[in-house]
Amino acid sequence: MTSRISGLGEIIGRFDGLLIDQFGVLHDGKTVFAGALPCLRNVAETGMPVVAITNSGRMKEPNRERLNRFGFTEDLIGEVITSGMVARARITDMLAAGDLAPGDKVLNLTRENDTTVIDGLELVPSDEPGDAIRLVLISGLKPEEITRETYRRMLGPLAEAGIPAICANPDHVVYANGKAAFGPGRVAQDYEDAGGSVTYAGKPGAEIFRRSLAVLGNPDPERVLMIGDSHHHDIAGAAALGCRTLLIAGGVQALSPADGAAPDYSLDTLRF
Repeated sequence: MTSRISGLGEIIGRFDGLLIDQFGVLHDGKTVFAGALPCLRNVAETGMPVVAITNSGRMKEPNRERLNRFGFTEDLIGEVITSGMVARARITDMLAAGDLAPGDKVLNLTRENDTTVIDGLELVPSDEPGDAIRLVLISGLKPEEITRETYRRMLGPLAEAGIPAICANPDHVVYANGKAAFGPGRVAQDYEDAGGSVTYAGKPGAEIFRRSLAVLGNPDPERVLMIGDSHHHDIAGAAALGCRTLLIAGGVQALSPADGAAPDYSLDTLRF
């Protein structure tokens, strides 16, 4: 049963560490939500470690830079674990196994031409589909410019040809220019529906949570609170590893189907 609370301060003493989502909880990509910074400043005063765990298809560094720019500096959020980091590990495994080779072309679906997931791996990023593509990397989309149907038509031939895909951001809904839009997870589902094989890197998968718990020193998961706005990605994913969960009910993903995952606590917006 979900307990409705008025602020994080009511329950903070029950935990030894926090995992916290970015988008929909702390900010929308452009604006910090009221109450988020004061809340984390109060958490910092307790000495509790905080890890940002995010379905960002980029590596740690650009996410750290954005958090710092918004005021969520290292004294408030000590570490950042991204789905892009998990995706890079998967790609490294594919190279080691011979499933990819140096010089192979990767269709890199992303925003702002970000290539951090494959930088230094001797792969060739491309923004155009074609016969030479050996991997589809679905990291970020441009829903304000390209429709979901256009992505279906673009990727359908690659799916039918058996080209594997990695979804480095499994979110179903994202913020694009401050508005809710379809996320990379939806396009990845379309790729599967077209016959393609997709590996999902990030929440709700266990690997990103294991990495985040390791940063906290592998405490008892029941003494760790996951704060997020997605029933499917944040709540269900964390609960599967035994963590306690807090749903931010005003987040962009909170209105999506609950998928049977009930949070331990709920709060409309993040505040202490």
